[in-house]
Amino acid sequence: MNNDYIKTEGFQLTPGQLDMLKEMGNIGSGHAITALSKLLNYEIDVSLTSAEIIPFWRIVDLFENPHIEIFGIYSEIHLKSDLSIIQLFTKESLINLINFLNEDFNLSADKIRIIEDLDDLSLSTITEIGNILSGHYTNALADFLSIKLMPNVPTVALDTLNAMLNGIIAKYSQISDYMVLINTKLTMKEINLKCVMCFIPSLNILQHLFNILNIKYDINL
Repeated sequence: MNNDYIKTEGFQLTPGQLDMLKEMGNIGSGHAITALSKLLNYEIDVSLTSAEIIPFWRIVDLFENPHIEIFGIYSEIHLKSDLSIIQLFTKESLINLINFLNEDFNLSADKIRIIEDLDDLSLSTITEIGNILSGHYTNALADFLSIKLMPNVPTVALDTLNAMLNGIIAKYSQISDYMVLINTKLTMKEINLKCVMCFIPSLNILQHLFNILNIKYDINL
Protein backbone atom coordinates (compact mmCIF):
# COMPACT_ATOMS: atom_id res chain seq x y z
CA MET A 1 0.00 0.00 0.00
CA ASN A 2 1.17 3.48 -0.80
CA ASN A 3 2.69 4.96 2.37
CA ASP A 4 1.43 8.40 1.34
CA TYR A 5 -2.10 7.29 2.25
CA ILE A 6 -3.68 6.38 5.57
CA LYS A 7 -6.37 3.68 5.53
CA THR A 8 -9.43 4.44 7.67
CA GLU A 9 -12.51 2.21 7.27
CA GLY A 10 -12.95 2.49 3.51
CA PHE A 11 -11.22 5.85 3.05
CA GLN A 12 -7.66 6.38 2.01
CA LEU A 13 -6.76 9.77 3.44
CA THR A 14 -3.45 11.45 2.73
CA PRO A 15 -1.59 13.13 5.60
CA GLY A 16 -2.57 16.44 4.00
CA GLN A 17 -6.28 15.56 4.10
CA LEU A 18 -6.01 14.52 7.74
CA ASP A 19 -4.20 17.77 8.50
CA MET A 20 -7.10 19.71 6.99
CA LEU A 21 -9.58 17.95 9.29
CA LYS A 22 -7.32 18.47 12.30
CA GLU A 23 -6.94 22.14 11.50
CA MET A 24 -10.72 22.50 11.44
CA GLY A 25 -10.83 20.77 14.84
CA ASN A 26 -8.06 22.96 16.21
CA ILE A 27 -9.82 26.15 15.16
CA GLY A 28 -13.12 25.01 16.66
CA SER A 29 -11.55 23.85 19.92
CA GLY A 30 -9.50 27.03 20.26
CA HIS A 31 -12.52 29.34 20.04
CA ALA A 32 -14.70 27.02 22.15
CA ILE A 33 -12.19 26.74 24.99
CA THR A 34 -11.71 30.52 25.10
CA ALA A 35 -15.48 31.00 25.52
CA LEU A 36 -15.78 28.10 27.95
CA SER A 37 -12.93 29.42 30.10
CA LYS A 38 -14.72 32.75 30.40
CA LEU A 39 -18.00 31.06 31.34
CA LEU A 40 -16.44 28.81 34.00
CA ASN A 41 -13.85 31.39 35.09
CA TYR A 42 -11.10 28.76 34.96
CA GLU A 43 -8.26 28.20 32.55
CA ILE A 44 -8.85 25.16 30.36
CA ASP A 45 -6.27 23.29 28.32
CA VAL A 46 -7.29 21.34 25.25
CA SER A 47 -5.50 18.78 23.12
CA LEU A 48 -6.80 17.35 19.86
CA THR A 49 -6.18 13.60 19.78
CA SER A 50 -7.72 12.80 16.39
CA ALA A 51 -9.91 14.04 13.55
CA GLU A 52 -11.48 11.40 11.32
CA ILE A 53 -14.36 10.42 9.10
CA ILE A 54 -15.71 7.15 10.52
CA PRO A 55 -18.79 4.91 10.34
CA PHE A 56 -21.14 5.06 13.36
CA TRP A 57 -20.16 1.72 14.85
CA ARG A 58 -16.59 2.88 15.42
CA ILE A 59 -17.70 5.13 18.30
CA VAL A 60 -17.36 2.21 20.72
CA ASP A 61 -13.64 2.02 19.91
CA LEU A 62 -13.14 5.46 21.44
CA PHE A 63 -13.95 4.33 24.97
CA GLU A 64 -12.39 1.48 26.94
CA ASN A 65 -15.72 0.14 28.20
CA PRO A 66 -18.75 -0.12 25.86
CA HIS A 67 -21.02 -0.25 28.91
CA ILE A 68 -19.72 2.98 30.44
CA GLU A 69 -22.38 5.60 31.20
CA ILE A 70 -22.23 8.60 28.90
CA PHE A 71 -23.76 12.04 28.74
CA GLY A 72 -24.82 12.77 25.18
CA ILE A 73 -25.45 16.40 24.24
CA TYR A 74 -27.47 16.62 21.01
CA SER A 75 -27.79 19.66 18.73
CA GLU A 76 -29.73 19.73 15.47
CA ILE A 77 -29.37 21.99 12.43
CA HIS A 78 -32.20 22.07 9.91
CA LEU A 79 -31.48 24.33 6.98
CA LYS A 80 -30.86 23.45 3.35
CA SER A 81 -28.53 20.75 4.62
CA ASP A 82 -29.39 18.82 7.76
CA LEU A 83 -26.61 18.26 10.26
CA SER A 84 -26.60 16.81 13.75
CA ILE A 85 -23.93 17.36 16.40
CA ILE A 86 -23.47 14.95 19.28
CA GLN A 87 -21.03 15.50 22.14
CA LEU A 88 -20.13 12.50 24.28
CA PHE A 89 -18.70 12.81 27.81
CA THR A 90 -18.28 10.15 30.46
CA LYS A 91 -20.81 10.60 33.24
CA GLU A 92 -18.19 10.59 35.97
CA SER A 93 -16.12 13.37 34.39
CA LEU A 94 -19.07 15.74 33.96
CA ILE A 95 -20.34 15.08 37.50
CA ASN A 96 -16.83 15.78 38.80
CA LEU A 97 -16.84 19.05 36.86
CA ILE A 98 -20.20 20.10 38.35
CA ASN A 99 -18.93 19.38 41.86
CA PHE A 100 -15.73 21.29 41.17
CA LEU A 101 -17.56 24.37 39.91
CA ASN A 102 -19.90 24.54 42.90
CA GLU A 103 -18.40 23.89 46.30
CA ASP A 104 -21.89 23.41 47.77
CA PHE A 105 -22.46 20.41 45.51
CA ASN A 106 -21.45 16.87 46.32
CA LEU A 107 -23.19 14.92 43.59
CA SER A 108 -22.55 11.19 43.47
CA ALA A 109 -22.15 9.77 39.98
CA ASP A 110 -23.50 6.43 41.24
CA LYS A 111 -26.77 8.10 42.25
CA ILE A 112 -27.25 9.89 38.92
CA ARG A 113 -29.00 7.25 36.83
CA ILE A 114 -31.30 9.34 34.66
CA ILE A 115 -31.41 12.99 33.61
CA GLU A 116 -34.19 13.68 36.11
CA ASP A 117 -31.75 12.91 38.95
CA LEU A 118 -29.90 16.15 38.13
CA ASP A 119 -30.94 19.44 39.71
CA ASP A 120 -31.84 22.35 37.42
CA LEU A 121 -28.52 24.16 37.92
CA SER A 122 -26.42 21.10 37.07
CA LEU A 123 -28.49 20.35 33.97
CA SER A 124 -28.37 23.96 32.77
CA THR A 125 -24.59 24.02 33.27
CA ILE A 126 -24.15 20.87 31.17
CA THR A 127 -26.49 22.28 28.52
CA GLU A 128 -24.59 25.59 28.35
CA ILE A 129 -21.24 23.80 28.09
CA GLY A 130 -22.66 21.77 25.20
CA ASN A 131 -24.12 24.89 23.61
CA ILE A 132 -20.76 26.69 23.63
CA LEU A 133 -18.81 23.71 22.31
CA SER A 134 -21.30 22.86 19.55
CA GLY A 135 -21.57 26.49 18.47
CA HIS A 136 -17.85 27.06 18.01
CA TYR A 137 -17.10 23.67 16.46
CA THR A 138 -20.04 24.17 14.08
CA ASN A 139 -18.69 27.59 13.09
CA ALA A 140 -15.35 25.97 12.27
CA LEU A 141 -17.08 23.34 10.12
CA ALA A 142 -19.22 26.00 8.44
CA ASP A 143 -16.14 28.07 7.57
CA PHE A 144 -14.44 24.93 6.27
CA LEU A 145 -17.42 24.16 4.01
CA SER A 146 -18.20 27.83 3.21
CA ILE A 147 -21.82 27.46 4.33
CA LYS A 148 -23.91 28.92 7.17
CA LEU A 149 -24.76 26.63 10.09
CA MET A 150 -26.55 27.50 13.34
CA PRO A 151 -27.19 24.73 15.88
CA ASN A 152 -30.36 24.62 17.98
CA VAL A 153 -30.23 24.67 21.78
CA PRO A 154 -28.98 21.18 22.72
CA THR A 155 -30.78 18.47 24.61
CA VAL A 156 -29.01 16.21 27.11
CA ALA A 157 -29.31 12.43 27.43
CA LEU A 158 -27.74 9.91 29.80
CA ASP A 159 -27.28 6.22 28.98
CA THR A 160 -24.69 3.53 28.45
CA LEU A 161 -22.40 3.92 25.43
CA ASN A 162 -23.89 0.86 23.73
CA ALA A 163 -27.46 2.05 24.22
CA MET A 164 -26.59 5.54 23.01
CA LEU A 165 -24.86 4.13 19.93
CA ASN A 166 -27.93 2.02 19.10
CA GLY A 167 -30.06 5.14 19.42
CA ILE A 168 -27.73 7.11 17.16
CA ILE A 169 -27.83 4.41 14.49
CA ALA A 170 -31.62 4.12 14.70
CA LYS A 171 -32.16 7.88 14.47
CA TYR A 172 -29.51 8.96 11.99
CA SER A 173 -28.85 5.99 9.70
CA GLN A 174 -31.32 7.40 7.15
CA ILE A 175 -29.28 10.62 7.02
CA SER A 176 -25.80 9.15 6.73
CA ASP A 177 -23.69 6.12 7.66
CA TYR A 178 -20.66 8.27 8.50
CA MET A 179 -19.71 11.02 10.87
CA VAL A 180 -16.94 13.58 11.13
CA LEU A 181 -15.33 12.95 14.50
CA ILE A 182 -13.25 15.41 16.50
CA ASN A 183 -11.70 13.73 19.54
CA THR A 184 -10.39 16.11 22.19
CA LYS A 185 -9.19 16.10 25.78
CA LEU A 186 -10.12 19.04 27.99
CA THR A 187 -8.20 19.62 31.23
CA MET A 188 -9.22 22.02 33.97
CA LYS A 189 -7.26 21.82 37.22
CA GLU A 190 -7.49 18.13 38.20
CA ILE A 191 -10.56 17.46 36.05
CA ASN A 192 -10.02 15.66 32.73
CA LEU A 193 -12.89 15.73 30.26
CA LYS A 194 -12.74 13.48 27.24
CA CYS A 195 -14.98 15.07 24.61
CA VAL A 196 -15.93 13.18 21.48
CA MET A 197 -17.53 15.63 19.05
CA CYS A 198 -19.55 13.91 16.33
CA PHE A 199 -20.86 15.73 13.26
CA ILE A 200 -23.44 13.61 11.45
CA PRO A 201 -23.86 15.19 8.02
CA SER A 202 -26.60 14.86 5.44
CA LEU A 203 -25.60 13.26 2.15
CA ASN A 204 -24.95 16.55 0.37
CA ILE A 205 -22.81 17.92 3.22
CA LEU A 206 -20.79 14.70 3.20
CA GLN A 207 -20.33 14.97 -0.56
CA HIS A 208 -19.28 18.61 -0.15
CA LEU A 209 -16.72 17.61 2.46
CA PHE A 210 -15.36 14.84 0.23
CA ASN A 211 -15.02 17.30 -2.65
CA ILE A 212 -13.07 19.76 -0.49
CA LEU A 213 -10.78 16.99 0.75
CA ASN A 214 -10.57 15.53 -2.79
CA ILE A 215 -11.64 12.12 -1.50
CA LYS A 216 -12.65 9.71 -4.25
CA TYR A 217 -15.33 7.53 -2.72
CA ASP A 218 -18.78 6.24 -3.75
CA ILE A 219 -20.88 6.91 -0.64
CA ASN A 220 -23.91 5.32 -2.26
CA LEU A 221 -22.38 1.86 -2.07
